[in-house]
Amino acid sequence: MRVLILSHMYPNAVSPLGGIFVRQQAVALSRLGVDVRVVAPVPWVPGLLAGRGKWGGYPAVPFWEQPDGFPVFHPRVLEFPRSLFFEYYPTTFAQGIRRVFLDQIGQGVDLIHAHVAHPDGAAARKFAQTYNLPLVVTIHGQDFAYTLKRSHTCAESVRATLREASQVILVSEKLRNQYGLATWADTLAKYKVVYNGVDLEDVLQPPQPEGEDTSKTGNGHRLLSVGFLRPDKGHAVVLQALPELVHEFPDLEYRIVGAGSEGPALQTLTRELGLERHVVFLGSLPHPEAMAEMSQCAVFILPSWKEAFGVVYLEAMAYGKPIIGTQGEGIAEILDKTEVGIAVPPQNVPAVAAAIRELFRHPQRAQEMGVRGRELVSREFTWRFNAEKTLEVYQEAQRVQRET
Repeated sequence: MRVLILSHMYPNAVSPLGGIFVRQQAVALSRLGVDVRVVAPVPWVPGLLAGRGKWGGYPAVPFWEQPDGFPVFHPRVLEFPRSLFFEYYPTTFAQGIRRVFLDQIGQGVDLIHAHVAHPDGAAARKFAQTYNLPLVVTIHGQDFAYTLKRSHTCAESVRATLREASQVILVSEKLRNQYGLATWADTLAKYKVVYNGVDLEDVLQPPQPEGEDTSKTGNGHRLLSVGFLRPDKGHAVVLQALPELVHEFPDLEYRIVGAGSEGPALQTLTRELGLERHVVFLGSLPHPEAMAEMSQCAVFILPSWKEAFGVVYLEAMAYGKPIIGTQGEGIAEILDKTEVGIAVPPQNVPAVAAAIRELFRHPQRAQEMGVRGRELVSREFTWRFNAEKTLEVYQEAQRVQRET
């Protein structure tokens, strides 16, 4: 099966970690024998801006590369800073990717897989319709949480794309249940939940000695968060929970991996709460270094309230760490069913404090959560497992296409 993947989130030299989950899925599909071709558009930038700021790096992104054994194309598309004119991106995307899409379709393509409905899926459906190809669209969260609310045009673009898709992949049950899907979807049967995964060989670095229990290696009172520094990630909620805890656990340490607009405010809050000795801001780290931090924490905490399904929770579970997440979010589906951590109400400082206290006071229970989490990830949340489920969706999409 030859699959043409379209994703503007796919990693490139300017944003090497953005959309890393799309790349990891593509690699896993390739390892299953799928003939993968990736179209990963980047913004067109005038030559006079080359080398200036973030966007100045895009001219240096190669049109074609092959970092994982299959081709990745980076055609230029018209975008604007701060997503201005976002409503029109399906049109500008379709124009920008047209040449490479037609070339690939001419060589023989069995299916198109677009990540996000708008703009990628909306651009891809024009080609799927013209060339009678099945279209699979993956919803990662932003389509429902943001794009549906952005404007009437954007909302209709999302809905029309999903109506015309052969199959739709949702990365969590939250996306099926919390956005009124049943009131506007054409048929719920074609919406399949396929959770993201982790590559255990990539995550567990450096290699763990055979038989080592990673759930026992961490600092007994060390908390860790890994994620962009944005208000909805919940770092400030954790900070506000700490003052009452450091009296009971004077060696408590909260280490924060990530960068973002909320960084200065979080550092100010840390000083205001008198937590300078207990909080460490590590900034953005390469993935291996972030995983080294993961291996040494006692509890992973990220009480985010806008999280379709964060892969970082799975990475913590792979290391045998109990996790603290948020009720109603994607990870809560796992916490509620498997007891690998604790889900707290969103933006609830006392509940966060209570969850941390519970795990610190009962290390045996925390360790048992970690063991269950590691076993669960190894069994059901690898990228290979994800790719197998995705391949089943592809096959169903082909069947549907043949019958229509």
